[in-house]
Amino acid sequence: MSEALDIPDGYKSLTGVSPAEDYIGPFYYQKSDGGLTMGFRASAQNCNGIGTVHGGVLMCFADYVVTMLALSGVKENCATISFTSDFVSAARLDDWVEGRGEVVRRSGSMTFVSGQLLVSGAVVLTFQAVVRRLKKPE
Repeated sequence: MSEALDIPDGYKSLTGVSPAEDYIGPFYYQKSDGGLTMGFRASAQNCNGIGTVHGGVLMCFADYVVTMLALSGVKENCATISFTSDFVSAARLDDWVEGRGEVVRRSGSMTFVSGQLLVSGAVVLTFQAVVRRLKKPE
């Protein structure tokens, strides 16, 4: 683990792309042979009054996971047009929340993604999303 931020080795931060994600996060990603994994360390600013990570923060992070997966291996932008999630259990202050998923289908104009957020291997949230594929401005 990195001592300064207590982030697992091999994770990188992608900042400056989305001010909202920078404010709520920082969020991290790691590329490996097994695919793409995202994560964040739950801080006090991410928690509600009972010490668990706020559901809106989890949904924001899940949307980050969706877009990272949807854009992996392609040179385009995207916009989330549909997002569904189910809360399974709680994440707490100082937890490392990990996001994993897969692109289920990519059509000419849409990408379909599903995945999970986990803490220590236990599912916290499941999600499914559809993003609109957008050309990058030239």
